[in-house]
Amino acid sequence: MTDPAPAASCPHLEPLLALEPDAIRMSYRHWAELRDEGPVVWVDQLQCFAVIRYEEIVSVVRDPGRFSSRMPTGPKMVNETMSRLQEIMAESPEMFETLSKGLMIGSAPALLNADPPAHDRQRALVNRAFSPPRVRRMEEPIRALANQLVDTFVDRGECEFVHEFAVLLPLTIIAGALGVPDGDLATFKRWSDDFVVAIGNDHLSKDDLKRMLLSQVEFFDYFTDKIEERRAQPQDDLISDVVHAEVEGEEPLTTMEMLGMFSQFLVAGNETTTKLLASTMLRLIEDPELMATVRADRSLIPGLIEEVLRLDTPVQGLFRVADQNCELGGVEIPAGSSLWVLYASANRDDGEFAEPDVLDLGRANAKAHLAFGQGVHYCLGASLARAEGRIGIEILLDRLDDITLADDATIEYEPSYVLHGVRALPITFRAIS
Repeated sequence: MTDPAPAASCPHLEPLLALEPDAIRMSYRHWAELRDEGPVVWVDQLQCFAVIRYEEIVSVVRDPGRFSSRMPTGPKMVNETMSRLQEIMAESPEMFETLSKGLMIGSAPALLNADPPAHDRQRALVNRAFSPPRVRRMEEPIRALANQLVDTFVDRGECEFVHEFAVLLPLTIIAGALGVPDGDLATFKRWSDDFVVAIGNDHLSKDDLKRMLLSQVEFFDYFTDKIEERRAQPQDDLISDVVHAEVEGEEPLTTMEMLGMFSQFLVAGNETTTKLLASTMLRLIEDPELMATVRADRSLIPGLIEEVLRLDTPVQGLFRVADQNCELGGVEIPAGSSLWVLYASANRDDGEFAEPDVLDLGRANAKAHLAFGQGVHYCLGASLARAEGRIGIEILLDRLDDITLADDATIEYEPSYVLHGVRALPITFRAIS
């Protein structure tokens, strides 16, 4: 077994962790360099082991008994948050007290950051809310909304695709599912943006943290009222499904658990699908032959969605904590160590995917990618994300032709080494009459 904690930093990741634009745009190059080092590599800058290859990642995520999900954003983010909080407390105890409320509720174990048996109970209680029949019932509203969004810009012959389509489609759908009126969409988006500002970004300022935690407080207050309303008067929405969820022999969900879940539904329900839609459109624009092939045969769109999820994984990786001494990929992992399970690296592992850097619309094991995770934490909303991606691209190809980047377009990616997505995508097109 190798040294469990080498002192040296990991030079392959330095540009990415420094959020250099080319590095975050082409993060796959850094994962490839890591894979050449071995299946598990110590990253001193993040004080964690990076789990890089498909086989080892699957073994970790399918073993929650040994590898806990209680710190999914990693030790670096937690330490930075606590450091900024201490500064705020020294300056303003009153502000610290307010912000602590958001931190307390946000860190309560719920789905993503919960382990069995608590996680299994929570999952059993909310599975119905994301069942295939419910997602199928949402397909027509998704289609109608996609057309409405295209209506707002089709006559202009141009749009900023991310904010005019890729954001609004999944955001409006998840907001509607949570019973949020259209008039509150801007606030909903602000909350979502603030919630993810620190993920994969170690350059967090006090103002960034204040904004994030104040948004969490606002969000939790808003949805505490919604929960009480649905307890008294259920409706046909996701909140009511969760509030009134029952499984024989299981305790109902607590308000804290529900609030944690709703904040996760907000982020997972729009941030990742936004990135999927934008990455798919960018790949179609950059590869006219691919665009023509998919336009001629719409049955290829589901395969396209899977390949974009694999190649441009929206969540590059999450963290686990080893709860016991173990060995992984020939490396000794001491109990208490953090592990960064790099889904994006696994998705380009040539031990699992033939010609892993090629977008293959007919890939036999297309759905073996880890963009939605695997095991007990497999994404609850995977079916919804796939439906939104498929339907969104169908509508766009139905209604827009000659889609290209605007002449002055500069493609920038979000400043994060965990999240991977285009910040803006100005496009021009010709309306199909």
